[in-house]
Amino acid sequence: MIVVGIDGGGTKTKGTAVECTNGKGKIISTYETEGSNFHNVGLKRARERILKTIRAITRGNFPDLVVLGLAGLDSRYDYKVLYEGLNDLGMKVIIDNDSYFLLYSQTRGGKGVLTISGTGSVVLGVDGERRIKAEGVGWFLSDTGSAYWAGRKALRHLTRVLQGLEKPSPMSNMIMKYLRVKDVDDLVYWIYHKGHRVEKIASIAKIIDKAIKDGDEVARSIMLTGSQELATSAVRVAKMVGVDRVFVVGGMFNSKLYMENFNEVLLETDMRAIKINHDPSYGALMYALDKINCEVTL
Repeated sequence: MIVVGIDGGGTKTKGTAVECTNGKGKIISTYETEGSNFHNVGLKRARERILKTIRAITRGNFPDLVVLGLAGLDSRYDYKVLYEGLNDLGMKVIIDNDSYFLLYSQTRGGKGVLTISGTGSVVLGVDGERRIKAEGVGWFLSDTGSAYWAGRKALRHLTRVLQGLEKPSPMSNMIMKYLRVKDVDDLVYWIYHKGHRVEKIASIAKIIDKAIKDGDEVARSIMLTGSQELATSAVRVAKMVGVDRVFVVGGMFNSKLYMENFNEVLLETDMRAIKINHDPSYGALMYALDKINCEVTL
């Protein structure tokens, strides 16, 4: 029996396949390719990248169980579209938001709270009977404190700099070099004429973090505001669930300032942040293995 766990994220698509026999499993292969959030790349391309990953890790075999942890699965409408588009990728296919499987990897279905801050952001709480969610409904409606959110903030600052309304800063100079823009017209062209590239805007967060090390106060303010607001949401969800710790994961937590400030907000209410290193593909695979009672060393 071949089971597959997939992380269909905004930045990458990653999967691992395991062959199970008599309750014991062995890893077949792991593979990673570009992101497959269908809100960003479209359903057709998302399916192509997920299918490519499944074929690579199963070595062309048709899997018995596929568990998909998907970014962009933010509503029942998303579920309908994604299930109809992906339900034929295995004998049985289970799909859910990537955050659920990542939390599952830490709690095995028990009570807990997870905060992701990568390309987007989400706070998910599970109390055994219900799911409680904050953020996690896409770049337009939420994703506070995410890399995309921070990148957009930085681009708005750059716009004001190019219009002469604010002074240039190390951050604005670095972004201009990164995007190869010289004036507002170049920036407008990059944003509006070359397509809304969520991943590219999110990548600016790394420049913001670098600018902080160069003493840029605007960059520092962006990081502090984002971590403060997301941590506040995490505290509220944790109180509703009834836990005193929050698992955190995602590229934004690699920023020392972001992580420290996030944790400080939690400590004010006697909570703490616990950074984890797993990705949703690990949680999806663990969920799949638990479903069929298969043991494997991951």
